[in-house]
Amino acid sequence: MKLSACTAAFGMADLKKIIDTSAALGYDAVEITAALHLPVDSTKERRAEVLGWIKDAGIVCSALHYIFDGTIRLLSTDPEMMKKSADYLKKVVDVACDMECPTIILGSGGKTRSFEPDWDRKAGVKCMAEVIREAALYAQPKGVTFAIEAINRYETNFMNTLEEAVNFTKLVDLPNVRTMADTYHLNIEEKDPAETIRRYGHTLANLHLADSNRQAPGDGHFDFASVAQALREVGFQGYCSFEVFGLYPWKLWYDTFEESVEHMGNGIKVAREIFG
Repeated sequence: MKLSACTAAFGMADLKKIIDTSAALGYDAVEITAALHLPVDSTKERRAEVLGWIKDAGIVCSALHYIFDGTIRLLSTDPEMMKKSADYLKKVVDVACDMECPTIILGSGGKTRSFEPDWDRKAGVKCMAEVIREAALYAQPKGVTFAIEAINRYETNFMNTLEEAVNFTKLVDLPNVRTMADTYHLNIEEKDPAETIRRYGHTLANLHLADSNRQAPGDGHFDFASVAQALREVGFQGYCSFEVFGLYPWKLWYDTFEESVEHMGNGIKVAREIFG
């Protein structure tokens, strides 16, 4: 199994230091926390510099996550916002291309992807699918895939389960729009996470690994072994990324870089033992 480290797991430390540390800990890749470490307004020169650091470390960029900067409402029926969202996603695709990165994760809770109480849900879903389809058509010839993440009910009121994410991708109906699961969210929303993976794992482009408390594998009580077995059964070949990030509403990452290294180091040992 290929393991990747989300850069925000190490906080806002120097990005080169994060990349080098991830490689030294044994990760196969880094997943760039884009809004924090490589936003859409980053220059070509900056992207080339970061890609150089990744290559020098002997790893790759597996995905971009946390891509939104607060200016976008992905779920909207307003034509102006829909255009703004599609254009923004195309810029993220350009970042992915410059980073030789195959996957963009469409997660995000809060107002980015939630319905207001009086909104027409059917119309909202249709409009969001149109936005993602337009961006995915732009991404398709560039070899970039969008991964629609199922996120728990406490962070968004849309697409909480993997089944709901699968159904949404069917609306978009493009081969480069797939799904994304996160063990932290699976633990909250799914009655049987492993069975959910067996049923829908063939749609996954990526998987986030975080324990029941959103910390590194081994720090909580999530049953990673059963999910690992389910992934083997469905022939999953993508990256499992450590999104040890957003630990609490008031604490996005560990207090010190050294603490991050300790947890991410212990976590990859646990994951290697379980996932191989």
